[in-house]
Amino acid sequence: MITGSNRSRKHTGAQNRNVTIKDLAAELDVSITTISRALNGYSDVGEKTRRKVIDAARRLGYTPNRNAQRLVTRRSHSIAWVQADDDNKFVDPHFVEVMAGVLREARIDHYDIVMTSETLERQLAAYERYVRDGSVDGFIVDLPRPNDPRIDFLLDANVPFVVHGREERQGQYGWVDVDNYGNFYNLTKLILANGHGRIAFINGDERFLYATTRRQAVYDALRDLGRSPDTVMYLEGTHPMVEAGFQLTELALTDPSITAFLYSSILLATEGLAAVSRAGRVPGKDVMIASMNDELQYLNLAPVEGQITYVRSSLRAAGRALVAEVIRQCERKKKSGTLIPSLFDLGAGVSGDAIAGSVHFA
Repeated sequence: MITGSNRSRKHTGAQNRNVTIKDLAAELDVSITTISRALNGYSDVGEKTRRKVIDAARRLGYTPNRNAQRLVTRRSHSIAWVQADDDNKFVDPHFVEVMAGVLREARIDHYDIVMTSETLERQLAAYERYVRDGSVDGFIVDLPRPNDPRIDFLLDANVPFVVHGREERQGQYGWVDVDNYGNFYNLTKLILANGHGRIAFINGDERFLYATTRRQAVYDALRDLGRSPDTVMYLEGTHPMVEAGFQLTELALTDPSITAFLYSSILLATEGLAAVSRAGRVPGKDVMIASMNDELQYLNLAPVEGQITYVRSSLRAAGRALVAEVIRQCERKKKSGTLIPSLFDLGAGVSGDAIAGSVHFA
């Protein structure tokens, strides 16, 4: 039994030098072997014990000796994130938001993120190099494409990885996603139920699955409600979506029958709102604006409050979930899918009755 005074002396002494697993064992009155196996994710350590060990390690400031740990576990506690070599991507606020979540979760769980960039043609070579030399424990795959060769390779390599998105093989790997289909199906239904008979849908880049899924949802909603596909003027932006919102909205405004605008990104929507206002149209009166809102932290939406109907879902939360999924696969050998919650936030004068039973409201 460890008395309160003994625990206090141990804790004080540990603060004056690097904390070791021996200190943790003394603090919790368990064996060094239990501490080691709990920290390294072995399944024979109960979840309650593992959590106590992790909490004590954080409280005392324990930092694992990575070199010694790798010799024992044959793991690096590193996660690779291979990016496309595209200057525009690294200033894209959507990417920055995901990265903030990724880095925070990795720091909390004592993992490193190994980020590199390659041209599209050379990306697979980077994955092959990391798998061959064993320098990382798992991978994050973002912006998946139809028939994505990265997913093919990682499935064949049988290594831990997570995809930020989903496709038909989603049962074979871990994924983190937002309900792209459900959100845009319900946004289309909402717009039509509020009396708008002609919609401009300004989507993201259809090289990526999130955009094709959103387009499918919009046209499925039209079909299910007995509306013609011509109800929608479809316009597509390129990645990353920044200035396209203003230009494509101006193009849509040449059709005076359009009274609703649906955007794939809040960046497109805020740019589009400027074009709508410039044309003398008034959101909430003669036009409705609806958009995905990825909760970009730098973007102040207070000035446009009430003018846009949002579906809010946090990209930063998605970034954290991506890292958590890779770690889960590494430490517990379990794959899972995580759907980031979405909340509908209605603009002024918009009725949500048509979708009240299908969604959650802010």
